[in-house]
Amino acid sequence: MFTDLKDGRKLLDLLEGLTGTSLPKERGSTRVHALNNVNRVLQVLHQNNVDLVNIGGTDIVDGNHKLTLGLLWNIILHWQVKDVMKDVMSDLQQTNSEKILLSWVRQSTRPYSQVNVLNFTTSWTDGLAFNAVLHRHKPDLFSWDRVVKMSPIERLEHAFSKAQTYLGIEKLLDPEDVAVQLPDKKSIIMYLTSLFEVLPQQVTLDAIREVETLPRKYKKECEEGEISLQVQSSALEEEHEGPGAETPSTVTEVDMDLDSYQIALEEVLTWLLSAEDTFQEQDDISDDVEEVKDQFATHEAFMMELTAHQSSVGSVLQAGNRLLTRGTLSDEEEFEIQEQMTLLNARWEALRVDSMDRQSRLHDVLMELQKKQLQQLSAWLTLTEERIQKMETCPLDDDLKSLQKLLEDHKRLQNDLEAEQVKVNSLTHMVVIVDENSGESATAVLEDQLQKLGERWTAVCRWTEERWNRLQEINILQIEITQCLLFSKSDFYAFYN
Repeated sequence: MFTDLKDGRKLLDLLEGLTGTSLPKERGSTRVHALNNVNRVLQVLHQNNVDLVNIGGTDIVDGNHKLTLGLLWNIILHWQVKDVMKDVMSDLQQTNSEKILLSWVRQSTRPYSQVNVLNFTTSWTDGLAFNAVLHRHKPDLFSWDRVVKMSPIERLEHAFSKAQTYLGIEKLLDPEDVAVQLPDKKSIIMYLTSLFEVLPQQVTLDAIREVETLPRKYKKECEEGEISLQVQSSALEEEHEGPGAETPSTVTEVDMDLDSYQIALEEVLTWLLSAEDTFQEQDDISDDVEEVKDQFATHEAFMMELTAHQSSVGSVLQAGNRLLTRGTLSDEEEFEIQEQMTLLNARWEALRVDSMDRQSRLHDVLMELQKKQLQQLSAWLTLTEERIQKMETCPLDDDLKSLQKLLEDHKRLQNDLEAEQVKVNSLTHMVVIVDENSGESATAVLEDQLQKLGERWTAVCRWTEERWNRLQEINILQIEITQCLLFSKSDFYAFYN
């Protein structure tokens, strides 16, 4: 995949099928031809409102695995996931396709007490949810009671086989890939979208409101336990070889006269002045992690604009060089062009270097702040785990007063968990910047840290919920016993009198 998509031609074929528009391709075998094809792909995606974060033509031509997969996922998300849901989204005035899909799943599986879908990862590992979606809409296909008795792998295979046989949905997932601690979210969404497309799609506003309130419900938060990485590839890894590194066909394939050169130069300088102003208007780097994430995203967009205009700057410089080598200009005209080219190149290079420097500083600050977040969560979990150990040693006394004390202590723990959930939510949108220096190792280390913290967080939440349920049951039982005793005493006094 990473090799066959390098020259951009197969990507253009794909977009032709998706858009129904004929897209011309350059058939040459050089890197320039491949870049022109891939840049046309990016242009078509932009015209179709497909959001791409920091994916450039050189990334695809160089066979960058992560960014090639990212490009394909964005195409899938736009033409498969969002396109399937566009009518429902329009009717409900919603723009979040994941929210629609989760609402539909929860609404479909509500009658099944064994199923409680809270996310697109851990809620699907035991296979019950997939079968519940199918059984709700096609109850005659199989017996639900039989499915409940199966193992997770058997349930998953059962659901995927039934969907393939009776609904025509390909087995996009393997049971072994889903029955793990943290399945791949995108794969689950892709498969559920296929189900959504062929099954009844009614989604109520109540179901959407329920999904919107999930993060505020303690029970749901505790069961979520999902901390994941949002990986971005830094523009630091791009090969900025200077404005003349890539030459667009629009300038080099035709001869440019002095007037055309001056017009092109004026357009590039106008943009460059605007870009310099935009760069200067950016706020100082914050010390708040969420604000720095926003600043990083804003600057990434700015860097993308620089990359998009790089070829235009290079085109003007090359056109100026061609005019100088012709020997048809006066000395005064040659001097003017040389001065213009020197000024343009100097200002472009200064803006590029300053932008790269800001991006590097944003990267360092963001990673340091997120590292502190991880350390703080780890320390908080350690204290909470010690707190839980002490609570487990407290005896469950028979009197109501002692039980009420335990309930109050446990409620304080619940409140602390709810407060900490805000910080955990921030980590679920953690950004890892991958560049040539860090590579895969940086992501692997952080993924390992996050997975371990996620497991500890989930364990704390589950223990808290299970103990709360036990305390509630004991409390109800104590109240019932007390009421029975009081009733017996009143009977005794009535008989005595």
